[in-house]
Amino acid sequence: MLFAFVGLAAAITYNAIFLQTGRHPAPISIDAEDSGTHSAIKNRKKSVTTRTLPQVGKRAALLPRSQTILAIQRKLKEDGYEPGPVDGVFGHMTRAAIMAYQHDQGLPVTGEGSSQLLKTMIFGTTAGASGQGASSPVSKETKALVRAVQKSLTKLGYKPGPADGVWGAATRKAIERFERDRKLDVKGRISGRLMKELVRATGSSLAIVISG
Repeated sequence: MLFAFVGLAAAITYNAIFLQTGRHPAPISIDAEDSGTHSAIKNRKKSVTTRTLPQVGKRAALLPRSQTILAIQRKLKEDGYEPGPVDGVFGHMTRAAIMAYQHDQGLPVTGEGSSQLLKTMIFGTTAGASGQGASSPVSKETKALVRAVQKSLTKLGYKPGPADGVWGAATRKAIERFERDRKLDVKGRISGRLMKELVRATGSSLAIVISG
């Protein structure tokens, strides 16, 4: 009984925060045609209380791409990461924030947003030890972001190694030195906060930092 109540609460919270787009909609829809009878009320209770967390997670996979990114951005911001505007647009800041989250949770650092990542963020399932930042094949967009960080650090006099878009120990150490000099929390990984500080330090816009 307790598990069912917890599951219902989590389902309603997830639905209200991430899935609803209208103003104060019903938290979970129930067939309206069954209303008005005692049996219908019993069916309603059964319908709601048997809705499990995995079923809610499965629903996330059906979200449009922009809605998935929007939900990821909301969760990142809620957890203290800096994904940039919460607008459903998958930009450089959002990618950097995802990389920071993945690093901190010991997930493969791909910088990619997906329904699977959203479910992981909501239900707290991790793929490895916290803070390990496991490596994994990454997209050209993520490599471009890493390369931009390396170029910016080189321009500022740090030594991140070659600007090849490949994450390594030299890049991590250069980020740590930069963070220390800028009086930031020393994390040694790419993040939304790091990108903002690099923009300030180089005097360039984020777009120039990425494309430069």
